[in-house]
Amino acid sequence: MTGPLLEFETEMFLSLFGSDGLLVTAEGLGLDRILLQFLRVYSEEGSLVLLLNTTTPEQEFFTEKLRAEGVSHLPRTVTSEVPSGERLDVYTRGGVLFVTSRILVVDFLTDKIPASLITGILVYRAHKIIESCQEAFILRLFRQKNKTGFIKAFTDKPTAFSSGFCQVERVMRNLFVRKLFLWPRFHAAVNSVLDRHKPDVVELRVSLTPGMSAIQSSVLDIMNACLKELKRYNPTLEVEDLSLENALGRSFEKTIRHYLDPLWHQLGAKTKSLVQDLKILRTLLLYLTQYDCVTFLNLLESLRSSQKAFGSNSGWLFLDSSTSMFVNARSRVFRTLEPKDGLKKKAGATTNQEQNGEAAEVKKELVLEKSPKWEALTEVLQEIEKENNSSELGPGRVLICASDDRTCAQLQEYVTRGPEALLNRLYSRTFGRKETLLELNGEKRVPAKAKGKRGAEGGTKAKKPRAQAGKKQSKKPALTLTQMVGKGDSREDGPAEREPMGSSADEEEGMPEEEEGEEKEEEEEGLILNLSSDSYYGVMKEPLTVIHPLLGCSDPYSLTRVLHEVEPRYVVLYDAELPFVRQLEVYKASRPGQPLRVYFLIYGGSTEEQRYLTALRKEKQAFEHLIRTTESFLLCP
Repeated sequence: MTGPLLEFETEMFLSLFGSDGLLVTAEGLGLDRILLQFLRVYSEEGSLVLLLNTTTPEQEFFTEKLRAEGVSHLPRTVTSEVPSGERLDVYTRGGVLFVTSRILVVDFLTDKIPASLITGILVYRAHKIIESCQEAFILRLFRQKNKTGFIKAFTDKPTAFSSGFCQVERVMRNLFVRKLFLWPRFHAAVNSVLDRHKPDVVELRVSLTPGMSAIQSSVLDIMNACLKELKRYNPTLEVEDLSLENALGRSFEKTIRHYLDPLWHQLGAKTKSLVQDLKILRTLLLYLTQYDCVTFLNLLESLRSSQKAFGSNSGWLFLDSSTSMFVNARSRVFRTLEPKDGLKKKAGATTNQEQNGEAAEVKKELVLEKSPKWEALTEVLQEIEKENNSSELGPGRVLICASDDRTCAQLQEYVTRGPEALLNRLYSRTFGRKETLLELNGEKRVPAKAKGKRGAEGGTKAKKPRAQAGKKQSKKPALTLTQMVGKGDSREDGPAEREPMGSSADEEEGMPEEEEGEEKEEEEEGLILNLSSDSYYGVMKEPLTVIHPLLGCSDPYSLTRVLHEVEPRYVVLYDAELPFVRQLEVYKASRPGQPLRVYFLIYGGSTEEQRYLTALRKEKQAFEHLIRTTESFLLCP
């Protein structure tokens, strides 16, 4: 159940309900709740309302919500599967219809839809009306045949109107609407409601390790060099758009292509290579703060060894900053030792043997630097566990939100097994089988590819790191958080675990039978599975603790469903996404009196923090631009 609308949501609904127009809200402010209210009003036989620009998962979500609220005349979907002879009967029954644009164009042109009987049209994702000519054509045909029906449009992407010439005017012209309703987060009515029902927010600024800081500086230096080269080869590009701050955002590539696409066939190989390199460097920055040291090094090594990347890159692999980046990335994972005297070498340095391809004699001492956010997550879970034990309300449920599926899988293994087991498994899977003899914390270990029996010091793959974690880190969640979700959960009935980037199937060859058994045992425990993006990762049953990705779900409302099903008292934002932060504010305001604490984990002084702040700034600037636009051209009453 979505619950009643908040005060500012009611004001949004009434303003758009009273007249045709375009409603632009900040991301996460509950635009779907406003649209759902319109569907609720028009889900009756006495009206015929068409809804454009929705996907199948969205249609299922809206229908499911209306069914749960007891609406009898539920929306129906008209696709090519409905014969043309039956579509007129569907239209005349009234109610809300999800109709594909192609079908609607044909039915308007052949008069198979009674245009005079249409009550109105709702347009979702209105900012895309320019990209797709079909919706604009439908609205033109509708307005030609029906002068009284309403047109109401919705979007929560204000930044879509900040690029291009007269973008909002063109959108409104294609929509045939003359009023613009703006609802930013800083709107007085929104502030008034959300400030009265603030969740308890705990911001934890985590420090980067020295190695991570050095790598970040190196990547930024390389990006800066690439941007200067791009400006030199393309002086017509806007200098402001080619800033390093903008290059960190997800929309940077789209912005660049916006300028270069019309000339893409005329551009030289150097420019195309620079655009591709900037995309790769942004990925490196993302991996640096998102994943563990082994996964990051694996990506770097795969880039270096790839003939395609090495041959087509613009030369950044040869810069001094690139060398420094590789050295620091390796130093986070291992230290190389001289094969004879055991003297430590500088990480990343090569010997004559290595240059000749004879690296088998080089020994490595594993460092396996733990992610600082893991330690912060441990402290948060311990604090939650302590409060749950003393709370008069009973144990509160916990929702941990991370950026994507891979991060969620790693966090699940970290919480249930500890960091040593996770990093050792990743290293063994990625690099370990290429080694001969490893030295970890003074212990000799037989690598995965070595034949023969294991010594007593090796132990089993799972138990030994667990024992070490118990000695050194007795307060780790792997020991204090019990009652893991069992194997019977249908979400864990999946294929074998996902390979890290750059790993190949041939690494599985030569695996001892004993290790094969351990691999199967790990997979049976369901700790790291190749789950779909819509799956959530169960960690505990009592109190219920789940991990869910913020991005990459095929169902756009997957996280919304989990939020309302779990009803957490504690939300841990391992990664911060602006729309979900707003969604949590609305969720708390719609449940007054129910406690909600949000733990906000972010790397201080990092590109992750800068991306978040840049997204906030760009949205604010986009709304200010729309406000000025509204005042300047004074939409006719």
